[in-house]
Amino acid sequence: MKFNIKNKIFTQHLKKINRLITKNSTLPILENILITVNNGIISLTATNLETELISNIEISKTYTPGSITVSGQKLLNICRNSSELSDIKISLNKEKIHISLENSNYILNTLPAENFPNHNNFDHVSEFFISSDILKKMIEKTHFSMGKQDVRYYLNGMLLEKNKTSLYTVATDGYRLGIAKTPLKKDVVIFSAIIPRKGIIELHKLLNIEPQLIHVLIGKNNIKIYIEKLIFTVQLIEGEYPDYKSILSRKKQHPIILNNKILKQSLLRVSVLSDKNFCGVEIYITNNKFQVLSNNQHEEKAEDSFKINYYGENIEISINVYYIIEVLNVISSKNIFIFFNESNNSIHIESEEDHSLLYVIMLLRR
Repeated sequence: MKFNIKNKIFTQHLKKINRLITKNSTLPILENILITVNNGIISLTATNLETELISNIEISKTYTPGSITVSGQKLLNICRNSSELSDIKISLNKEKIHISLENSNYILNTLPAENFPNHNNFDHVSEFFISSDILKKMIEKTHFSMGKQDVRYYLNGMLLEKNKTSLYTVATDGYRLGIAKTPLKKDVVIFSAIIPRKGIIELHKLLNIEPQLIHVLIGKNNIKIYIEKLIFTVQLIEGEYPDYKSILSRKKQHPIILNNKILKQSLLRVSVLSDKNFCGVEIYITNNKFQVLSNNQHEEKAEDSFKINYYGENIEISINVYYIIEVLNVISSKNIFIFFNESNNSIHIESEEDHSLLYVIMLLRR
């Protein structure tokens, strides 16, 4: 294996894939990246077993095909400490990587490429194309509702689901639920896949690009996404996602219309004295008035209110203040709609302008 490349280009690609590398005393090869040179392409691969990222670089100069694994962090540090404009020359000789750039030369240990775990054996059951900015927005609008370290492992991720006409992202930790949807062609095979939390976080970073079509393939155990020169593969969470549709209100009563900014400011003011563990606030909705109260273990209290256009029955609820604030942070419309479900154990929040979004927050026991 032998090739030459501009250091600036090589470093840019190394930075992207090195995010997946962590210290691993059990499997040292996971601290390495796989370098493969073939058909005018340099492929750089990093994996932590659950997630894999491949970055492809086209080369036109003379090269010798081959593959090997080498420390990703050492290779990146070498490139970082050299001029971006320099040419880097890499060759494999007697199971050692030889690196030459500017006036410096390095020799690094390697591990065999055949020992590197990868996701080459991938058969997809469904596939579709979607604009990168649409998928990025759907993740941004729902990701905060994912579970973090829930024993119900299937909640520690995001559901990506296709029904007859739409693509959904769904996230819940059992106490709140976020749903975003977008139209998708009918000929896309229906699927349901749970992407783990770390995979969603990394995918969101990769989608921070100029809007463009990306190719998504859904497998039985993995999802593979082609983004520019990158191939991102994530192992899916096994298990059945909760039937989130069962908690959605079938009969929506007349909504309470609230100004997003005014409501958020009121909640932020009162949250200052909410109990750090409980995070609950009391909300009282009466004729023409929306009132929020909080207290804490130190017997401190806060109260805030503002006028609204409401003349229905009096409403009294307890709710986690930060759950509402997180929803308000991702809704860009001026007003929101709040609905109360039939059993009065949750509220449903919708954007006035964007009907592709829906949020459900469970109420606290009073």
